[in-house]
Amino acid sequence: MRTFDPDKYEPDIDSDFDARPENVGSFREQLRRDYEGLPFEKVLPGEVVENDYGGCYRLTAKARGALQRGDAEQTRQSLLGSVSLVRGIRDKTRVRLEKQGFKTLADLEDHPRFCGESKRIRELLEAGSTEELAEVIGTRLSRSHPSVLGLSGLHDDSDFLFLDLETMGLFAGQPLVVAGLARLAPDNTIVVEQYVVRDFPDELALLKEVTQQVAGHKVMVTYNGKSFDLPFLTGRSAYYGIRLKPPKVHFDLLHFCRRAWGRKRGLSRASSRSEGLSPLSSMSLRSIEEAILGLSRETDLPGELVPEFYYEYLRTGNAGFLKPIVDHNLQDVISLVNVFSSLVEHWSTQNK
Repeated sequence: MRTFDPDKYEPDIDSDFDARPENVGSFREQLRRDYEGLPFEKVLPGEVVENDYGGCYRLTAKARGALQRGDAEQTRQSLLGSVSLVRGIRDKTRVRLEKQGFKTLADLEDHPRFCGESKRIRELLEAGSTEELAEVIGTRLSRSHPSVLGLSGLHDDSDFLFLDLETMGLFAGQPLVVAGLARLAPDNTIVVEQYVVRDFPDELALLKEVTQQVAGHKVMVTYNGKSFDLPFLTGRSAYYGIRLKPPKVHFDLLHFCRRAWGRKRGLSRASSRSEGLSPLSSMSLRSIEEAILGLSRETDLPGELVPEFYYEYLRTGNAGFLKPIVDHNLQDVISLVNVFSSLVEHWSTQNK
């Protein structure tokens, strides 16, 4: 069932968007010339994936890379030594307790008031319950605290799924057109699977494939995914009557990047100069790539132009207009792995 009429579609482009490439017209014309008349599978080599809901298109790529996770033992010891994790203990109470000899969670288990909560947190650490621990740290310290990311060390590489979506708009009433999923292989490679909507009836089959993969992992990693990707995926799935079961642990890297490198909550100007990095005014993934990873996307299609180029693909049947969307998504999802590792390294270096 088609839920979207391309003939009535107007691209959802911000009229105030000032980063639009000056040569977008020539880029569009080059794509038209280079790929006109070529079959879809020639432009985007992949395979059709069939399930009970129909078919969609899947591309598979590999990239060299490994995930740097938090140090599990260091994280455990740091949290065991943080009495501030216990509800009711603020700075003044912490100082008073330390003077009385209550310096760790284990010490507090002998305290008449705080024994129950400190024991519960220690048991969560022993069990490796990252979901509950992240909630404790987020409530007592901050949801972007380095210790939250440090919990990644309690997981295996196979637990992680990196997710990035390309859509026709910012709200779940618009269709999803590309879903990029990355996982870690044992041979130090990043395996990326991209599910592509060739035409809008494919969306249902795509959602079935993506939701199954999401449900099969314990940890999700996104960039601004708590505000956009996950709600969008949930909304589109619900529209078709598909229930999404997201992983209980979700690392949204945007919030950690703001803390590590943002102008307001990251490094001070003086300390950042000493490290050769000024606080970043933009927290877009592209800005993080350039400043932290040293990666420049010279020919990348800005995300704001995805709806316009996808509409051009639908209108003309030229898969060349879809290719830069797929390439953009591929780089996004690979960068999630590298940004995650850079954040872990950043805070590991600071703690030495």
